[in-house]
Amino acid sequence: MFSSRFRWLLAAIVSGGCLATAAMDTLAQAYPSRPIKLVVTMPPGGPTDMLARVLATKLSEKLPQPVVVENRPGGGGIIAYGVVAKSPADGYTLLVGDLANSTINPSLYKSLPYDTRKDFTPITPVATAHSFIFVSASLPARNLQEFIALAKSQPGKLSYGSGGTGQLTHIGPELFKEKSGLDIVHVPYKGAPPVLIDVVAGRVAFLMSTGLGTAKPHIDAGKVRALAITGDKRSPAMPDVPTFAEVGVQLPELKLGNWWGLLGPAGMARDIVAKLNASVVQALGAPEVVAKLTALNMIPYATTPETFAEVINTSITTWAPIVKRMNIVLD
Repeated sequence: MFSSRFRWLLAAIVSGGCLATAAMDTLAQAYPSRPIKLVVTMPPGGPTDMLARVLATKLSEKLPQPVVVENRPGGGGIIAYGVVAKSPADGYTLLVGDLANSTINPSLYKSLPYDTRKDFTPITPVATAHSFIFVSASLPARNLQEFIALAKSQPGKLSYGSGGTGQLTHIGPELFKEKSGLDIVHVPYKGAPPVLIDVVAGRVAFLMSTGLGTAKPHIDAGKVRALAITGDKRSPAMPDVPTFAEVGVQLPELKLGNWWGLLGPAGMARDIVAKLNASVVQALGAPEVVAKLTALNMIPYATTPETFAEVINTSITTWAPIVKRMNIVLD
């Protein structure tokens, strides 16, 4: 038999649990009641920033509350991820994460101040994309095979810029160099937009990036050439640009493509996650959003939080042996 004191304690625990559940339900029903912040790992102007701003504009209509973008570049995404991981799990501070920072960083760094699996709540993927190789129009190469021949004739003389060591703009060219037998120097930058400026000026030979939005004006002006794209199919935004495979360069790892997704701090209420997921799905289905993302070389892509968690786990497992093979380790 339970003592009267124990029965009182048990009743208090149950009552407290019910009150806490009711409070969480009320919070979720009221959400959102103030502006939401989307934290971005890159500076303004790059693919991640452009995607976040398209998404923020549409989510502001759907929720409806202001959704603002906050750029926290640097540290290979660690700064932005750290900010969100340490934020309250109330749905008001969210992260626009990507494949590199979410799933490649765990294999790149000896230690990270966050654990992608444990410190974040997956909400939904947002978009996928493949990378173009953008070269300076000052180079004599007009297609990928001519560029490879040029690089082989000048070992160690050409350079490429990346958005930072460990980013796909770094790992992609290293895989390209490995496959093609090239000796090209890596020059890391803080984000891809400044790299493109130096490609235009001819200070670096090329950039491998999904960022068609920033490159297109320079392509139209005849200052930059897009030589190839890494996916299985050509981009609807640049249908004249062949795939790497079409011109005889096989990059199976990069055919996986990049992805971006919405993450929150660990422990978010299920109702809030469900509301955000549904709002993103609706936003990505809007014709004007599809058109804007297509012009940016992105394919809208949303799924359930559970499936997104599986995507993250699969990406971590897939990229770990690739990073190990390439022997890229960061402190």
